[in-house]
Amino acid sequence: MMDRNFLDYASYVICDRAIPAMEDGLKPVQRRILWSLHENDDGRFTKVANIVGHCMQYHPHGDASIADALVNLTNKRYLIEGQGNFGNPLTGDQAAASRYIECRLTALARKEIFNDDLTAFIANYDGRKKEPVLLPSKLPLLLMLGAEGIAVGMSTKVLPHNFIELLEAQIAILQKKPFKVLPDFF
Repeated sequence: MMDRNFLDYASYVICDRAIPAMEDGLKPVQRRILWSLHENDDGRFTKVANIVGHCMQYHPHGDASIADALVNLTNKRYLIEGQGNFGNPLTGDQAAASRYIECRLTALARKEIFNDDLTAFIANYDGRKKEPVLLPSKLPLLLMLGAEGIAVGMSTKVLPHNFIELLEAQIAILQKKPFKVLPDFF
């Protein structure tokens, strides 16, 4: 019984919390944040606290983990545009409280991440709402954003890569030409 329970728990932590899915490059909390921003998207900036509260309908693991993940995604600057003090990942400066900072989806995220024809949905944790299984995209999000996570018995660290080099590599793949991409070291 102990072996089975441990394996079930380990699998849950690995698949549902700590390690990004290769198919879309996102951890569940990141996917749920982007989905919450999409559902509330009217082009205007929205308080991070509001997005965190909305995201808790899909991610029942506490507001702190959601806010931290949202700040992290915003600091990458590809998918979420921030307004206010989102801290500095290079110096370790913390972001302001979520009631003081605002965000919205970038034009890139609006255009490339959400596609109702390709997105499959499942019931959320309490069965009241539907959330995306994956957010299929033409963008190589795992390489763009990088990833770091630790789970029971495994961890991952993927360094972010240069956006332009990734696009050039995608073109090279389509043209059946050789290519090389290297991570950005920051």
